[in-house]
Formats: sequence, structure tokens, C-alpha cells
Amino acid sequence: MRRHYRSFFWPVVLIFIGVMALLLDLKVISTDRLYRLADLWPLILIVIGLELIARRTLQGAAVDIAAVLILLIAGVGAIAYVAAGSAIPGGTHTLTTSDSVGALNAASLDVEVGAADLTVVGDASMGADLYRAVITYSGPKPDVTLDKSTGGLRITQQGEFGIFGSNHLSVDLHINPSVTWSFSLNSGATNATLKLTGVQVTSIEANTGAIRLDVTLGPPKGIVPIRVNAGAPTVRVHRPSGIDVSVQVSGGAVNLTADGHHTAAIGSTRWQSDGYANATDAYSIDVNGGACNVSVDANVPAAG
Repeated sequence: MRRHYRSFFWPVVLIFIGVMALLLDLKVISTDRLYRLADLWPLILIVIGLELIARRTLQGAAVDIAAVLILLIAGVGAIAYVAAGSAIPGGTHTLTTSDSVGALNAASLDVEVGAADLTVVGDASMGADLYRAVITYSGPKPDVTLDKSTGGLRITQQGEFGIFGSNHLSVDLHINPSVTWSFSLNSGATNATLKLTGVQVTSIEANTGAIRLDVTLGPPKGIVPIRVNAGAPTVRVHRPSGIDVSVQVSGGAVNLTADGHHTAAIGSTRWQSDGYANATDAYSIDVNGGACNVSVDANVPAAG
């Protein structure tokens, strides 16, 4: 009889994760409500207990039906609880910070937080500043540090990370495009918008629970890697016309739209522009996740 629990628990968990990712993508649920999932950990014990009772008191198909109903009711209830919640309690605060370029000619951004809304803008009016950040946060005060010897800019926040983290950041960051930049995002549920048309990008990497990433790029120098690893990634990349690109998408259910060509697959799919094989300056995009939605276009106006 134990097979019934193993047969239905994980499929329903995957359905629950997929529904939550879809609701986040459609903005029915905001990321700052995901902390409420941490309140529901006793529900796991209740579900297991009800499953055990069903398997000991029912027989045949009735066990299967009861198991599915228990899990579905628990999942729907959890989604409703999160959707009906308010924003993260405890109030919000604002942190404003900046630092100078100095002698740097290269910099990197490393964000390690729980749930986050992140906007990064390449700003040619920065003058002597390397960055200017306005951070709205709940929970512990985030740390913003700059290593003047390496150009490493780090934004971190102590506390629980991942989908059950109770902290949240909203980061509005302007960066100086007079230096080259690399980007690393390590977080739970993330909405990230990177407006980098005037920025020389050396790499972008994101390792998150769920991510909605929108990147606008300028012309590359060399083969620039963009790597995303997430449970449910939605990735949109915009580049100037004439810039070559390669896209590899791997995971469970994958959807790729590249310059008007759409592919839906189970497992993986790949596409590259006609000139990529011989290109010296191009973008190489690699997205891995459970349910992947990726689009790549050439809709960025040429400079000048």
C-alpha cells in the first residue's frame, strides 16, 4: 500500500510548484508573499497523517482517490493562503549607498539574498561613481560592500534564503558603464530587469529558485556567456540586430522563441543564429530548469 503515497505525492508537489511559478509569472501572486509558505510546514505532517489513515481504512481505487484529493486540497489551500496574504510584516526600510570608480576598469555584481526585485541600469551620467543603489528591504539590514582591489560589489542579506525565506529586497541599482561588468545572482524567487545596452558585459550567471529575468544588451566583445539555473525560469534576452547568439535550453518542459522561431520540447532544445559558428563577438545563452520559458530577439535599436 505504500506505493500509493509514492505514486501521488511527488507528482502533486511538482504540480504545486508549477502552479505557483505560473501565478508568479502572471503576477497573480507577488514574490513578497512567498514567506507565508513557511507558516504551512505543519500541513506536511497533516497530509502524511491523512494519507496513512486513508491507506489503512480504505481499499482498492478508493485509496488512490483519497490520496489525490488530500494532496490537491492541501495544495489549493496553500496557494490560496499565500495569495490572500499581505506583504512581509515588520515594516520596510530604505538604504541609499554609492561608491567611487577610483582606478577600477572592471567590476562585478554579486547578489545573494532571499526573494528579490532587482533592477540594474547602465547609467552614463554616473560621473565618478561606480554605482548608486536605493534598496528597500524588510528583515535584517542588507550589506553592500565593494572590494576596491577587485571591483567586486556584493549585496547580501542575512536570514533564510530560498523559497521559504522571510526577507525581501527591492534593489534599484545604477552602474557606471565606463568599466566592464559581470553579474552573479544567487537568490530564491527573483524578478530581475537588467538594462545594459551601454554596458560592456563579460558574463551573466543566475542560480535561483524561480526567476523572471529580462535582459537588454548592447554589442558584445568576445563570446559572452549567459547562464541561468533555476526551478522555473522565464528568461527574455534582447540584443541589437546583427548580433549573433546561441541558445541552449534544458529541463522538463521547455519553450524557446528565438528571432520568431518557436520550439516546444521535453528535455532540451537548441538554436543559433546563422553566423554564430564563425562569430568572434556573440552571446552564448544556456538555461536549465524544470519548466523553462525563453525568448531571444533582436529588438534593441543600434547605438547612435
